[in-house]
Amino acid sequence: MEKETEKYRYCNHYHEIGENHELVDLGNGKFVANKEAIPLLKALNEIGLRTRTHHIDKEKYAFVSILLDKDVDIEIKTVNEIDSTRTKYNGLKELVINWKK
Repeated sequence: MEKETEKYRYCNHYHEIGENHELVDLGNGKFVANKEAIPLLKALNEIGLRTRTHHIDKEKYAFVSILLDKDVDIEIKTVNEIDSTRTKYNGLKELVINWKK
């Protein structure tokens, strides 16, 4: 477990930066990022979806938080590809995100 610190509280991070972390700024101020998540976070922010927090743990779980700004809408749907012969995704849930860039 990483040692707790006040040093990065300004960007909502409670522990020392380890070898798997990096201090980055994607346009909304500096924050501590898991190195593995940086390409995803950068891509999301570049296309207009702001992120607030995330966690990547190879052995346990991962998550990413996307802020639902006023021009962002989400919908959870059940896949039914009626216009395709592909059926392998039918019945699965999908998250659809709509936004203005």
